[in-house]
Amino acid sequence: MNTAAHNTPAARTPPRAVIFDLDGVIFDSLAANVAFYNHILEAIGQPPRAEEALDIIHREPMDISMQALVGRGPEYDRAMAYWRTMDSAPFLDLLSLYPYVRETLDGLRQRLTLAVATNRTLTARSSLARFDLLEFFVEVVTPLDAGVPKPDPALMLLLLERLRLSPGEVVYVGDTNVDQGVCEGSGVRLIAFRNPHLRAWAHVDDFRQIPGLLGL
Repeated sequence: MNTAAHNTPAARTPPRAVIFDLDGVIFDSLAANVAFYNHILEAIGQPPRAEEALDIIHREPMDISMQALVGRGPEYDRAMAYWRTMDSAPFLDLLSLYPYVRETLDGLRQRLTLAVATNRTLTARSSLARFDLLEFFVEVVTPLDAGVPKPDPALMLLLLERLRLSPGEVVYVGDTNVDQGVCEGSGVRLIAFRNPHLRAWAHVDDFRQIPGLLGL
């Protein structure tokens, strides 16, 4: 794999913080998400069809994803009620880390503040704890904290407020158009991970590219 970042030179002055998305960036969560939503569908008597909404369930929070699968109405209400009481732990076992995540985070946290801004809700912290990564991040902000999911900039702005940093002092590593939207709405630079189609400050394909891109 090419380990040279493209589209922009390395930053002359490193940012003060790096913010990460979870699904599609820290975690390869495709199998876990499909199994999770299919389980809920089957629990409410629906056929398992999460594969039909892969793009949505990858980037959107729980409520929007369930609306895409069952619409609004009694089935949606049943699905959400079941979700609030179910054990999500077995699905965390289906997550896997992308290569070099742990090593890169360990190096970055020696120099910079690390945080998470994700549309994953109830399992955001537990998924990180599953891989002993939670301690790497000083903040983990989700739609449960901000009241709205990405791409609404409120989630990112809340995190910046907690970090006491300005948009220009951080970069965000994301992989979807939702991440592009939250960065454009908040003024934060986007590092697009494994998605060359996003409008971004930089694009990377490998976690090992990130420190050099940031001038570290």
